[in-house]
Amino acid sequence: MSEMKSAWERAMEKVEKLGKPTEDELKQLEYVPTGNRLAAEFIQNQDFNLDAELTKYKGTGSRKFVLQGAEETFLRNIMLPRNEAAKNAIRRAMAGLRAIKENKKQLESIFDRVNNLISYYEQALQQAYTQFRQDFETKMKSAAQNLQRQPQNMAAFEAQVQAQFQEEWRRVSGQLDAQYQKALEEHKQQIMKIA
Repeated sequence: MSEMKSAWERAMEKVEKLGKPTEDELKQLEYVPTGNRLAAEFIQNQDFNLDAELTKYKGTGSRKFVLQGAEETFLRNIMLPRNEAAKNAIRRAMAGLRAIKENKKQLESIFDRVNNLISYYEQALQQAYTQFRQDFETKMKSAAQNLQRQPQNMAAFEAQVQAQFQEEWRRVSGQLDAQYQKALEEHKQQIMKIA
């Protein structure tokens, strides 16, 4: 029991050494989530007026934290797209970053690179899928010919083929995603450095 108490006492001593949070730290804890929320609303709602909402924080010491939170959310929504909804979220996130960043020229230069990267990614993904599917179908046709002599096994074989196709495609597409994700993260880091 005394060991637990001494561990508790040590923990409390560490907490006391940390001291009370500064005013900026308290504002950050309060207003970064506000910025996250405003950015999420902007991405989801075409009619949301981000500038009007941000104006409410002008002249306060909290605006920089609201902008920090908004930037975090916008950057999280710049991703490798899997569908049209993701593409729309990317467009809105870019629009949001345009609204909060001052150096528009530098930002647009990076956005051009991001858009090119996404375009190349989509092309590469489509080509990889087409090639993968052709290779997989060829491989499975020869295996199916061997099973045609045993019709009772055909249904089980088809189910197994479908599962194997999905598993192998996830692996192949995951490798492709990793390559492009690394480049996308580098662009996002550059965006964070822009004033």
